[in-house]
Amino acid sequence: MRKKVCMISMAAAVTLGMTACGNAIPDMTEAQMQAISEYAAITLLKYDVDHKSRLVDLELVAQAEAERQARAEAEALRREQEAAQEEAGGMRPTEDTPVIGTDGVPEAAPITMEEVLNLPGGVTLSYREMLVCDSYPEGDDSFFSMSASEGNRFIVLKFDLYNGSGQDQSIDILSQGATFNIIANGTFTRRALTTMLTDDITSFKDTVAAGSSVELVAVMEAESSVADNLSSLGLNLRSDTKTHTAQFF
Repeated sequence: MRKKVCMISMAAAVTLGMTACGNAIPDMTEAQMQAISEYAAITLLKYDVDHKSRLVDLELVAQAEAERQARAEAEALRREQEAAQEEAGGMRPTEDTPVIGTDGVPEAAPITMEEVLNLPGGVTLSYREMLVCDSYPEGDDSFFSMSASEGNRFIVLKFDLYNGSGQDQSIDILSQGATFNIIANGTFTRRALTTMLTDDITSFKDTVAAGSSVELVAVMEAESSVADNLSSLGLNLRSDTKTHTAQFF
C-alpha cells in the first residue's frame, strides 16, 4: 500500500513537473488531470521491475513461448528426417504400414487357423507332421480304429493344440462347423473324414488345461497312387465367413 501511494505521488510529481517546461500547459479540468495522473502511474508501473501484473505473468509467457518454439523446431526436424528417408527410397517408420500388393492395393492380414476356429486368446494350433497308413490308429491297443478301403490309404495330418492362456480353456471345434479340405500334390483335394476318434480335429470338444497341449488329427482317404507319391500337402480350412489356406510342404 505504501508503494502504491509512493507511485501515485511520483505520477503527480511528473504531472506537475510538466508545468516547468518552456511551454505552459493549458488549463485542464479535474477529470483530465486525473486521467493524466493515472496514465503516468500505469507507465511507471510498467517499467517497475518489482511489479508483476495480476493478469499476465511475463515469466510464464516467456516460458510458454520457449516451449512452443522448441516444439516447432522438433517438428521441423522430424519432417526433414522423413523427407530424407523418402528421398533415399525408404518408407516412413510406422507400426501400421500396410502390405501393398503388386496391383498397388493394400493386402489384408492373413486369417489364421485360430481365427477360423474361433479359439480363445492364447490357444494356438500348429501343424506338426503327417503319416500315410492303411489303418489308424496303428496298433491293436486302440479303443477305436478304422481301416482304409481296398486300393486306398489314409493320409493323416497331425496338429498340436496348445493352451498358453494361463487358465483352463473349453475348446469346441465341433460347433464351429468348419470344413477341413486336405490338398495333395496340388490338385487332389478331399474333405477330412469325420470319425469317432477322440483326437479327431473336426469333432474335438474338450477342456485343455493351462500350459498343456493335445494332439489332434485330420484324416483323408486317398488312392494309394496318390498317398504313396506325395509331392506337396496343404490344407484349406473354411468356416462360414473365414478361410485359411496353408501349405505344409
